[in-house]
Amino acid sequence: MKQALYKDIKDYIKEQIEQGEYQANDKIPTENELTKFFSTSRQTVHKALRDLALEGIIVRYPKLGSFVSPQKPQTSILDLRAISDEVKSRGNIYSNELISLKELKATEEIAQKMSLVKDQKIYESQLIHKENDVPVRFDIRYIKPMAAKDYLKQDFAKITPNEYLQKYCPAQRVDNSIEAILPDDFIRIFLDLETEPCLLISRLVWVGDGVVSYSKLYYPSSRYILKSSFSY
Repeated sequence: MKQALYKDIKDYIKEQIEQGEYQANDKIPTENELTKFFSTSRQTVHKALRDLALEGIIVRYPKLGSFVSPQKPQTSILDLRAISDEVKSRGNIYSNELISLKELKATEEIAQKMSLVKDQKIYESQLIHKENDVPVRFDIRYIKPMAAKDYLKQDFAKITPNEYLQKYCPAQRVDNSIEAILPDDFIRIFLDLETEPCLLISRLVWVGDGVVSYSKLYYPSSRYILKSSFSY
């Protein structure tokens, strides 16, 4: 049984992209051009392009046309590789912006996560990581002072919090949990988002029998893919 024509149009555009006829960010033929090429109605072409956009293969802009979606960077959920190294490995420019670096009292949630007493003194940093000046991750990190006593004195433009912690209290165990969330206005503004979900990694880092840091890592869903791999 022959498939619907709009699916043929989708397959044709996908094949053109896979074969390299159209690269990331390239403009693809317009609805009018595709209508003439396939000798079909504009409604059929519109449905094909709409489906491709929903699948994340193309991006459509009013009055500008349709473009091949840029490839999303990938990050591993299993290791503690510095995000600065990830960005540089792709040939891009890494930078960050420190939002907050301070001492505070542990809330009930933080105390429970880190096996502390409520109101116990901890360190907190808030940092935005950027790739080619585009925000790609927002970190909120809580640290036990005994694990990194000079944490508040660091210049995180020169060394990321993760690099510093791995140097002075290297992790022996890492627990990750992942969820999709809608960020609050504070995080949304710093990540330069409109209305878009984020992938949130909540991470506990252990040294010996105790948790030394608790982190919340927010990834804009349109800018990153989380990956993992296993060997057996």
